[in-house]
Order: sequence, then structure tokens, then C-alpha cells
Amino acid sequence: MTRSEQLKELLQSISFRELTLSIDLLVSVYISFFYVDSLINATTEQLASVSWLSGLLLQVLTYSVVLMVLSYLLLAFISDNELKQPLDVREKQINLIGYKYKAVILQVGICIAIFQYQIEANGWGPAIEYNIPYLPMHVMVGAFLIAEITNYIAQLYKGRTGDIYE
Repeated sequence: MTRSEQLKELLQSISFRELTLSIDLLVSVYISFFYVDSLINATTEQLASVSWLSGLLLQVLTYSVVLMVLSYLLLAFISDNELKQPLDVREKQINLIGYKYKAVILQVGICIAIFQYQIEANGWGPAIEYNIPYLPMHVMVGAFLIAEITNYIAQLYKGRTGDIYE
């Protein structure tokens, strides 16, 4: 069996909704990897620079928009108007489950960022020792990226297992 036949068989075995979620998950993982890789490879001067940080966030935002638009166009091209069809009750329930996990992660991330900001402002604990500039903002961006990935994973898992009533 050739690779194109294997790919065709794989695409026929999964639903269009799963394909959409999988592409969105891959885009989110790539954007997260790009953000974390940029932070790890940054110098201390870059981390302290507002202009570098603004540029990084602009790149992340640009990549997010461009990749999501490209994935939507690709899906619109290969689908038979499935993107225009409304979600059924089961898919709406799966969406709500994914959004629930996403909301919890975002709330925890915001609380950690606020706590981290208070630690930095008052000079407590390891905040002075490590001195990572703009750490609360990085915590919030990280929470958002983790929440997006978790949302897509939860939707894919619940869609595959069918366990939608918790």
C-alpha cells in the first residue's frame, strides 16, 4: 500500500469533525512550540526587552491567524460544505466539555499570574532569585496555549470514546 493510499484510507476512517480538531490541535502545538522555543533560545537582554517581547507576541499572533485561516481554507476545499453545517447535539456537548477544561486552565493560569505578580511586586521568595522579566505575562500566554491544546485533546478524546456525559 502506498503512502497516498494510506493517507486516503486514514482520511476516510475519521470524521470531518475529527479532522478539523486534529488540524487545529497541530496548529496549536506548533504555535506553543514556537513560543517556548523562542523563550528558551532568548538571551537575558532579549527577555528584558519590551520590544523583543512585543515582536514575539506579534509573531505568535500572526502565525496563529495565518495558520488557522490556511487550515480553514484547506478544510473548506476538501469538504462537501460540511463547514457550513451546524453542529449536532452530540458535537455541541463535546464542545462544552472541551470549553469546561479550557476555562478551568485559564482561571488557574490567571490566578497563578496574579500571585506571581504580587510576589514580584513585594520581593518575596524566588522571584528575586530567578528574576525572569514579565513572568506573569508568560504564565498567562502559557495558560492560554495549554488551554487551547487541552480543549482540542478533550474534544478529540470525548468524540472518539463517546463518553460525553460526565
